[in-house]
Amino acid sequence: MRRIQSIILICFIFSLRLIAIGEVIEISEPYLDRWTYPNNATPGSRGMASVFANSENWDRMGQFVLGFDTSELIPTNIGADNYQIESIVITLITSGEPSFQYDSTYDLYSTYLSEDPDPGRPIELHGAGFRENYKGNDFLSRNTPAFSGGLRTVYPLSWDENGEEIDMSGNVGLEIESDPWSVAHISGPDEGAYINEETEVIFDLDLSNDRVNQYLREGLDSGSLHFVLSSLHTANHQGGFVNFFTKDSPEEEFFGGYAPRIKVEYSVNGDYSKYDDFFAIRSMQIEGGKVILSWDQVTGTEYVVQSSKDGIDWVNVRSEKASSDQRGSFSFSMDQRRKFYRVERKSE
Repeated sequence: MRRIQSIILICFIFSLRLIAIGEVIEISEPYLDRWTYPNNATPGSRGMASVFANSENWDRMGQFVLGFDTSELIPTNIGADNYQIESIVITLITSGEPSFQYDSTYDLYSTYLSEDPDPGRPIELHGAGFRENYKGNDFLSRNTPAFSGGLRTVYPLSWDENGEEIDMSGNVGLEIESDPWSVAHISGPDEGAYINEETEVIFDLDLSNDRVNQYLREGLDSGSLHFVLSSLHTANHQGGFVNFFTKDSPEEEFFGGYAPRIKVEYSVNGDYSKYDDFFAIRSMQIEGGKVILSWDQVTGTEYVVQSSKDGIDWVNVRSEKASSDQRGSFSFSMDQRRKFYRVERKSE
């Protein structure tokens, strides 16, 4: 007697109670990456974005705003409390031109007013706060100002002890800690070393802060995550700032792999009692206009990919017997994302 075991069921728009755990998703580029600076009005078409500060008042002048659309890969509108986030990692590529001194540790605001005991300055990541009812996709338009009334319309976000939002662009002047959600890590160089070549810069978000966690869960529920990159490296005519490639850079266009990217490990609560023997889809990625699913498999076992318009009637899309224990995969075009998909394992 043949027994069919569902590996996983994925739904992108319909009955979200049918969605099983989606463990890892990776998005290879943001929908929004805009450099913000007092004199800049370019809505995300620059090939580079630089982060730096004004040493006269330690204002974070050059900032890099990132937005990732997660709605294609993670279920939305199920309530923020139904998400469990295990990790979020954001990776960018710096050009290393001009060079900058590496510091992977947070520097207290007092070190900008007196003396810094360690070399270099950190690059910090925060969530994005918005003023004047702007939202992330508003910043795709040239008509959306980066500043209004002398204040940033999008800014690095944190909270005071009462839970009130604070714009951390001028935290040194406010004499408060910036409480970054992550500080940049670079694999390889020692602390204080100068970075002078193309290098991956990694931000592994600290999820221990309840307010940060709530912000991220609400973002997943709404279908997008937004962040602001900043630093207190001081700019001068010889450099001092830190440059990052954007999704609009020639390097990304010709070679790929230069755009900011994100990896989210998560789970969602739901009613899965009607499905037995679930096995995890190991990753869901958007790449080149396609959604790519992958799962663990066993040599000699048959795996069947099925699709459905209503989650009731299923059609076999592909059936293949595994020739090795390597992961199986299946890709489909973005215009098919509003269907249900599932993978079943058949065994004797």
